[in-house]
Amino acid sequence: DELVGRDSLLWKVETIGDAFMIASGLKHTEGELGGGLQNRKSTARAAVLFGKSALAEARTLTMPNSMQCTIRVGVHTGDVCSGVVGTRMPRYCLFGDTVNTASRMESSGVPGRMQISEATHALVCGDDSDFCWDERGYVEVKGKGKLKTYLLREGDSGAD
Repeated sequence: DELVGRDSLLWKVETIGDAFMIASGLKHTEGELGGGLQNRKSTARAAVLFGKSALAEARTLTMPNSMQCTIRVGVHTGDVCSGVVGTRMPRYCLFGDTVNTASRMESSGVPGRMQISEATHALVCGDDSDFCWDERGYVEVKGKGKLKTYLLREGDSGAD
């Protein structure tokens, strides 16, 4: 939760089992963020920076079995639908292909690494990118077929 609180673009959606889901850019309108491509770039960057911080934090933790904590991080960029579900115990939920693809980026990822989709890669790579990526190639993703993915380069996993 502390890592999410560091960036106003981030929103903790839910924790289910061992998965922690955040979304970026939900609390802001296009006008607040500048709209268009710049909006998508800044929200994708915020999600990747969170993932880097989460990987770095996990590396500092030791599990009860004396093993180092290792997590997988998955990031995908796109539109979502949202709403409050339930009347007795209402909760805020996100829906759509973007949510499913982000989840698949995590579940098909590599322990200790961040895997991103081609859509996110297009937004966080460029001349001024702070990130170094290794092309993983095409990965079989449940329900999606083969998707081109990228891994955050080893050694670039610490927080900025």
